[in-house]
Amino acid sequence: MTTTARTTTAHAAAGPRRVFAISIGLSALFVVFQYFTSGEFITDGMPEHTREVWTDVHGFGAYPVMVFALVAAVVAFTRFRGVRGLPIAAAGYFVATVVQWLLGHAISTLGIDALTPVHVVVAAIVMGLAVWLSVRSARMRRDAA
Repeated sequence: MTTTARTTTAHAAAGPRRVFAISIGLSALFVVFQYFTSGEFITDGMPEHTREVWTDVHGFGAYPVMVFALVAAVVAFTRFRGVRGLPIAAAGYFVATVVQWLLGHAISTLGIDALTPVHVVVAAIVMGLAVWLSVRSARMRRDAA
């Protein structure tokens, strides 16, 4: 492969790599937002109205997490099938974000507080996958350079 061909190939893949990296980065940013808003409404002694506001703020933060995770998974499956483990990890990340959202709704809407520990564990899995996918994205960029 000539230098020009390598440059063209790397440049052509730069767009999908960038979309993947931005999607994972924004999703991870909203995951961190979820962490900062999570403990505030669980505490006892807070007025009911304040708890509802914090619950709503926390809940609304879940939507961008899922949307950006979905974008990353679609890009991984359509453009990075050959990158070992990436499409599966991205799909797992998206599924984990949806499970997390469903658990949150079961807790807040249905009042199933017993799911809170599971919600917290899944949150840790979501954060771990977000970090791993971010590192993997940076590695793909470095390897292309």
